[in-house]
Amino acid sequence: MQRALAIACVLTAIGLTATASADKRPRPDYDGRGNVEAHDESPALWIPRVVLFPFYVVNEYAFRRPLGALITRAERDRWVDAVTNLFTFGPSNNYLIIPTALVDFGLLPSVGIYFAGDDMFHPHNSVRLYGATGGLHWLTASALDRYNWNNYRTSVSGRFELTRRPDLLFYGIGPDVRDDRRSRYALQRIEGSTSFHQGFFGESFLSVGGGIRAMAYRGDVCCSEPSISQRIADGTIERPPGYGTDYTLAFGRAALMLDTRDPRPAPGTGAYLQLHGELDSDVKNDRNWMHYGGIAGVAIDLNGRQRTMRLQAGADFADPTGNRIIPFSELSTLGSDAMPGFIAGWMTGPSTTFAQLGYTWPVWMYLDGQIRVSTGNAFGPHLEDFALKKLRMSYDVGLTSVGARDSAFEILFGLGTETFEQGGSITSVRFTFGSRRGF
Repeated sequence: MQRALAIACVLTAIGLTATASADKRPRPDYDGRGNVEAHDESPALWIPRVVLFPFYVVNEYAFRRPLGALITRAERDRWVDAVTNLFTFGPSNNYLIIPTALVDFGLLPSVGIYFAGDDMFHPHNSVRLYGATGGLHWLTASALDRYNWNNYRTSVSGRFELTRRPDLLFYGIGPDVRDDRRSRYALQRIEGSTSFHQGFFGESFLSVGGGIRAMAYRGDVCCSEPSISQRIADGTIERPPGYGTDYTLAFGRAALMLDTRDPRPAPGTGAYLQLHGELDSDVKNDRNWMHYGGIAGVAIDLNGRQRTMRLQAGADFADPTGNRIIPFSELSTLGSDAMPGFIAGWMTGPSTTFAQLGYTWPVWMYLDGQIRVSTGNAFGPHLEDFALKKLRMSYDVGLTSVGARDSAFEILFGLGTETFEQGGSITSVRFTFGSRRGF
């Protein structure tokens, strides 16, 4: 896995700028199971091929062919050995260190470094370290120590994180927020936690843990845009709940994934249900709340070779356990994998819900292409003001790395709309490129 991640990160970044072309050759049988897809295609594959033809053209001529030319050259000149020697070291090449970068337009870009060490200090013990900066006031550092046994299906871990961000976005609370009300705020997060993880059948698992999290609002807001404080002062917005009051949480959390799919390279057909919950107690301000929610989905691998259609839907809730308010920075949010056409901060509320239809396909042995169409929004407590006309749409297409869970590479272009009630016009354009921490 160390070797694969190093090769994927370096060759992917280079390959996206390659323009050469490669001669046709017999399709390699990388997994040793025979090239069934070369001779026995499912007729169902023509459905996404016709619907997604424009994206096929982009995939074929902007990604696959340049990457094919690059990989052919890499194989001939043995770049794999050079990349492996450059980024891996240790007694069994079991340590990896690579530079990282992330650009997510609308937020500050960052550069950093990622370290992964397997069998470190003791067999079955893994260490992950990550640090990045996006300027004088932008800093993140995290460390994870994980001990595995039972064929890596059972583990205990300890984790620490420090993050300072001056570029966080706030648009408002609820479904009707607009871009002309957007503002910035700065936040510091310090967290220490422990967890226990138990794997079951397929990709199923149970995870439980807890820890302490300290949150502090800061004054070093960036980006030449109005801060929340400035918006409050000029009367543009009301003060968000809990804004300006630092807090320290003692928390306990649990997550359960029930997933009938087996790990790759097994076919991707199956169903899954993910549930999560967290209890938070603010030890500084005598207030408590809970987060809970879930995602249910079904996936169909159209030919058993990772060309997969997926339909999923989910909801998330943040409820106070008394009559005290929940800080706005602890409310439910949408973004990331749920509504990728929007940058983080667009949709915030006591509850959120979304539905998504996606299609993924192999681009390279370390990369998948993906296209997703999503709808959803943030609402009041328990979705009490939910209405179809209040939903937004999100569209995205991109590439994502395969296999490495603790650090992933992603390229994404997305669009987001106003609510149907507001006209449904495009209000968000998002582009992100780089490495994302996964631990």
